[in-house]
Order: sequence, then structure tokens, then C-alpha cells
Amino acid sequence: MKFVNAIVLPTILVGVILYFSYHALAGEQGLAHWAQLQTQEDDLRAQLADIEARRDALKVSIARLKDDTLDLDYVEEIARTKLSYARPDELLVATR
Repeated sequence: MKFVNAIVLPTILVGVILYFSYHALAGEQGLAHWAQLQTQEDDLRAQLADIEARRDALKVSIARLKDDTLDLDYVEEIARTKLSYARPDELLVATR
């Protein structure tokens, strides 16, 4: 009985403590996984902010192209950049 109390019981307790400690740190719901999820959340928040900024820019662009608020300078800018539009009296200089 002294053997059980002196060696086996503390060994079992240490084993149980090690088991739960391992799973608290490296398990599926442990601290390592939590840190990974925090990093992933930060990345997704940054992506969301970028997408929202692009959406807001598109809303402004759409508003400038509507019939009731048509911005002719903006239409010309789009024609020049997207369609390579130039007036007959303008000189084009190609750069590389």
C-alpha cells in the first residue's frame, strides 16, 4: 500500500496534469490554435477594410456616371485611360 501511495498515485497525477497541460497549449482549442485564429481574424479584418474601401470608391464612380449627376470630366478621364482616347489635335508620347 505504501508503494501505491508513494509512486503510482503521484505518477498518475503527473500524467493527468501533463495531459491536460498539453491540450490546453497545443490542442484543438488550445492557446496555439487561438493565436492562429487571432492572426487569421486580423488578416480577414484587413481584407474587409480593403474591400469596403474599393466598394466606396465604386459607389462614388457610379454616382459620377449617373444621368442626373453626370460628370463629363470623369467620363473623359475614363475614355482616356481605359480606351486610350485622344483628341485629334493632341500629341501622344509613348513611354516604356
